[in-house]
Amino acid sequence: MSLGRGDRRSKPRRRGALLALLVAVAVLDSATLAGAAVLHARRLDRVSGSNAVSAPALDADDGATGAFTATVDYAALFSADGHQVSSEVAWDDDWFFSDPTSYNHELAHTCAVLSAVANAESAYYQQGSDAPPYAERAFAQLGFDEVCTDSYRYRSEVLDEVLGVVEGNDVVAYTLATKRVRSSVTGEERLLTVVAVRGSYGSEWLSNARLGDGSGDDGDHLGFTLAAQEIAADLEERAASDDSGLERVYLFCGHSRGGAVASLLASYADDAASGAHALTSADDVYAYAFATPRCTTAADARDARYDNVFNVLNPSDVVPMLLPAAWGYDRYGRDVWLPALDGASARDAELAGAMSEAYARTMGSACPCEPGDRAAAEALVAGVVAGASGPEELLTPSGLGGLAGSCLGADWGQLLTDHYPNTYVAWLEATSAGDLTLS
Repeated sequence: MSLGRGDRRSKPRRRGALLALLVAVAVLDSATLAGAAVLHARRLDRVSGSNAVSAPALDADDGATGAFTATVDYAALFSADGHQVSSEVAWDDDWFFSDPTSYNHELAHTCAVLSAVANAESAYYQQGSDAPPYAERAFAQLGFDEVCTDSYRYRSEVLDEVLGVVEGNDVVAYTLATKRVRSSVTGEERLLTVVAVRGSYGSEWLSNARLGDGSGDDGDHLGFTLAAQEIAADLEERAASDDSGLERVYLFCGHSRGGAVASLLASYADDAASGAHALTSADDVYAYAFATPRCTTAADARDARYDNVFNVLNPSDVVPMLLPAAWGYDRYGRDVWLPALDGASARDAELAGAMSEAYARTMGSACPCEPGDRAAAEALVAGVVAGASGPEELLTPSGLGGLAGSCLGADWGQLLTDHYPNTYVAWLEATSAGDLTLS
């Protein structure tokens, strides 16, 4: 009898469990439908151009011509005063009448700051934010009479990043600014366009992992390529409607992902004579990229025609070590190596101290970089390479194991201090061109 009573009592429990499961499924299904409806509504917003922060008005400084200095405000991580910091930058219109294959240290520093400004602009385009339009203000101070940050709309909100995960996100946000520059020697005028590309943001990290199969003629990283092609198409469209009659020159800059996209854009312009890429409207191209990851397997990436592309790199930064050279990856142009924090000479120690002082001056806190960071970064990359001979092996059990072991054992918080834009800005403020190594 007891067994029978146990059987009879178990049926309501099973029915209750089944009912709970059905309720859970219904709730999840409803949540899925609701989420899909929200994302669909956001797509409609994007198509109609509604429900997003509008671009700010530009208040250009008409007096900013020739050679001058300006103090540029922007947001930075881990700053002491409301996350807003300032850097004094130099500007000289004559730069854009000089040889673009000659490294310009002052221009490199200005581009490093403008790359940080491009990252900071995202906050302005988040609804409810009181962040200022850093990019518009910075370029206005530099005398630019047209600044466009429209690409940040629908690419800076949390919901847009969720939508990017669902749809795949090889898009890019960038600041585009134009001004007439005049040579102080000849009086010649040119139309300068600056493109400052935002670094990795939200779902763009998925695009960073989209390498492609490397089977194309150039072997360029697919996610970065698609982002660069979007900008190139925008520039060509603008050039087609330009009736100024002036020679067009371009300056590309960006940090991390932004640096990779900037270097690809410059390579497109350099290849224009052969018709290999879309960006054909440039007469001269200047490019300064920072913390640039290796983004191509092209055998000719170091050819002389790309000598106008300068990749400014911190030897302790793990990002320029990726994708690994052992897998056949490289960068377009030339590498400009900052001093090593763990250098053994007296000059190395002097530069390291000057960099730390420059960092503290801007950020309001001590520089967190440490001499052991380079060894830790190199060990991480070595672990990845030991587990996989190429990106295709990362999906194998041994490759995934090696990647997981290397990443889980790394102190990412410490490693990334050498990657931050303001670490690069501080190094450039503490050094001169003679302190850097060009390769």
